[in-house]
Amino acid sequence: MRDIVWTVILVWVVWKIYDAFSSKAKIQNATSGNSQNRREGEVKIDKNVNSKSRFNSNDGEYVDYEEIK
Repeated sequence: MRDIVWTVILVWVVWKIYDAFSSKAKIQNATSGNSQNRREGEVKIDKNVNSKSRFNSNDGEYVDYEEIK
């Protein structure tokens, strides 16, 4: 019985190590793949359409000003 428990623990540890390395490799491949698809000097802007405004309607109002010299 003790051998079965140690075997399960060993398999779980090996699986966690494998998962950690494979997820790191996936992240590296995803980031390097994006830079290879773009030409040098090309700019890509990602917009988050679903983002909420950082300002509340009760924060105040915009005051236009003119600089006087």
